[in-house]
Amino acid sequence: MKKIVGLSVFIIFMLTCWALAEDNPEGLYKNGNLSYENGDYEKAVSFYERLISIDKVSQEVYYNLGNSYFKLRKIGKAILNYEKALRMDPRDADIRFNLKLARAMAVDKINISERGFILSALFFLYDMVSVNELSLMCSFVYLAIILILILSIFFVAKRGFMFYTAGAFGAVFIILFIFLFAKIRNENFIKTGIVVAEKADTRSGPKEDYLLQFTLHEGAKVSIVKEARGWYEIELSNDLKGWISKNSVDII
Repeated sequence: MKKIVGLSVFIIFMLTCWALAEDNPEGLYKNGNLSYENGDYEKAVSFYERLISIDKVSQEVYYNLGNSYFKLRKIGKAILNYEKALRMDPRDADIRFNLKLARAMAVDKINISERGFILSALFFLYDMVSVNELSLMCSFVYLAIILILILSIFFVAKRGFMFYTAGAFGAVFIILFIFLFAKIRNENFIKTGIVVAEKADTRSGPKEDYLLQFTLHEGAKVSIVKEARGWYEIELSNDLKGWISKNSVDII
């Protein structure tokens, strides 16, 4: 009897340790990667989603989750997570390539206005740098301006040159600050979503009996204007507007 009780306690102890290890972020990430490598993409999704639910997120987690959904042919969820990964690491070539590939597989080909060569060159830094990196750059340039102005007190002979240098840094700071403000606004105050339902009807109002305007499919990217009673009012890049069920869209 004692042996049975001892064995039961040991089994419970081992199961508890296993459960705790599985809930450990490193364990979840490792199990997610292992499941993906073994071709069990559903299980990989569950591990990565659990990581995100306990707020252990990184571009690697979103990227791997996007890959898992892509393998499951869930294009909307794949695009959603690639977009999230790209916000955290805008220069990652793999994320950009896979996002482009997933977008190519989306049913709705929504035209995005081209910037042209000059605007693309001007916005290159904006597109390739994250919010955190822009914040650091602004802080560095600001400190450089302060340092130059302090040094100009002691180096009277070079004060004019230092003022010009501080002015140049000031111009750079203004540009970086504008980019930072715009990026924070776009990522935190302007809601953008991805259609994750296979098919989603867009209506003229926030109710099923409103007039059907057009139909979107998974992977379509939309701007969210407002929400009401379980519906989002959305806007597409070509100025199409309508109401879509909240269950059909996930926010980036």
